[in-house]
Amino acid sequence: MSTKWGTQEIFRENFNLYDKNDYVRKDKDKTPFISCYITDWDVKGVPFFQETKGTVPLYVSASHWKGEGNLFRPCDMEAALTEFDEREYGDDKKCDKSVTTFLNWTPVIINGQQWLHYKVEQEAGSVTHLFLWIIAISDQHYLTFSFPTRAYNFQPEVLEAMKDFSAQIMQSVKITFPDWVLRLKAEAQEKWPNEHYSPTKEPLRWVREDPPPMRFDEASYNARHGITDDSTGLETEDLDSEVDEQFK
Repeated sequence: MSTKWGTQEIFRENFNLYDKNDYVRKDKDKTPFISCYITDWDVKGVPFFQETKGTVPLYVSASHWKGEGNLFRPCDMEAALTEFDEREYGDDKKCDKSVTTFLNWTPVIINGQQWLHYKVEQEAGSVTHLFLWIIAISDQHYLTFSFPTRAYNFQPEVLEAMKDFSAQIMQSVKITFPDWVLRLKAEAQEKWPNEHYSPTKEPLRWVREDPPPMRFDEASYNARHGITDDSTGLETEDLDSEVDEQFK
């Protein structure tokens, strides 16, 4: 069960995939993107109790791949996604969570179109599951439906319900390609006949140690604030407030 849809941003109904000014990150990244749609759902419990069990956001984005190759060729599309995840989560990046990606990699047909579906797990205290559905929409662009589900007081059946909910949303997605895109797809199939997406893909994993717990150093605090054993000028409430701020 879920509440009504969350507050939704206003997104343009039309945009030009080839206008670089429409993209986020522009030339700073090899895969800039356009946000197409964002919303979310609160996952609730049974009627009458209705405790919050988690959230299911939805992000829809169009990405421009600046690398080599043709995204209508399966091996090039797989290479593009692999390189993107290595840049996003790899050892030399800012990601501070342990990440496993390409879990349950599956090529899947939705309403007559070939999509790629897989899961990303991020571990930082609790595990966040990111369900992805991705499709090439030109030789340089792909569309992503991303559901970063998170269950509170983790229960496997709740996560499974979130996954099923996301899959049901995807069954409502229909894409009608214009003639120029159909020509590009046909040309790719003619140039690289009998090529298909890998039925499975070896997961990539980056393990990072949890940061050590922050501890309040009373001696250091006293030295910085000129507090001695016989100091009486600092109120207890003030000290408690500053300690809270330090922990934040």
